[in-house]
Amino acid sequence: MAELVMVHGIGAEEETEDRLRDDWTRALARTLRDNGRADAAGRLEDGSVTVAMAYYRHLYARYVPRDDWDMPLPDPIAATGEEIAADLMANIRQHASDPAARAEAARALAELSAETGPEQGPAELLRMFVAMLGRLGPVARSGFAALSGTGVFHLGQVAAYLDDETVREGAIQAVLSRLTPDTKAVLAHSLGTVVAYEALHRLDRPLPLLITYGSPIGLRSIIRHRLRPQPLSSPPHLARWVNVADRDDFIVATLRLRTLFPTADTTLERTRSVKNRNTDPHSAVEYLKHWQTVEPLTALL
Repeated sequence: MAELVMVHGIGAEEETEDRLRDDWTRALARTLRDNGRADAAGRLEDGSVTVAMAYYRHLYARYVPRDDWDMPLPDPIAATGEEIAADLMANIRQHASDPAARAEAARALAELSAETGPEQGPAELLRMFVAMLGRLGPVARSGFAALSGTGVFHLGQVAAYLDDETVREGAIQAVLSRLTPDTKAVLAHSLGTVVAYEALHRLDRPLPLLITYGSPIGLRSIIRHRLRPQPLSSPPHLARWVNVADRDDFIVATLRLRTLFPTADTTLERTRSVKNRNTDPHSAVEYLKHWQTVEPLTALL
């Protein structure tokens, strides 16, 4: 009977459903209170507003690395992960706020193009891309890929969602199972925005609001062409879709997501821009500290 459903993204397997839900709820309540909405914050904190986290991290158990050098990804999934890594570097080159970071990403892409060849398998290519990502300033500051096994696992979660139908269907069902006629809003972060997009296209009843942040929807060679259904469109029973992005969030595919959708599709609004901490620009909690992210919820709460 959740009025507010949250959908997490990529991350460590030890982040439990309860921990994620509680961290997001505390961040939401703090931002509401800081912006003069103490009553709404109190309803979140005392449970008057019911909150649920659609949790699917356990579906990746078979892909969790045993150590920094382990990479239990089949070649097709590793190859998809490599394409995603290249897209992320291209994103940094295109819209990072620091010109030095853009130049760094351009050099990395040129270097990788020169070094990769048919004699290297997908797994080795992915490890190489993750290592290079981990040396880029905007990524290194976030701690992503500090260990190559961890970085591979994180990108592997996106790739496995796209290539492993068991993971994909399980994640979609995790969202749909949390939605009820009482649900007023869905908050989705990172890979969770992709899961929410596909799940809400199956929803057969009205949903007032979707808020997405740190979204990779729109990655050129991967997600945009593999989302279901195609072509891109807002879920038919969704009334309003608010997207939030930080230009230094390297997972964000585009700062103009609206332009990828049909002109007549007015459900998705223009992307709202925020500035997260440089040390963790992709963090869900960082996004929830901004009024631009939380404000659309106030009328519903």
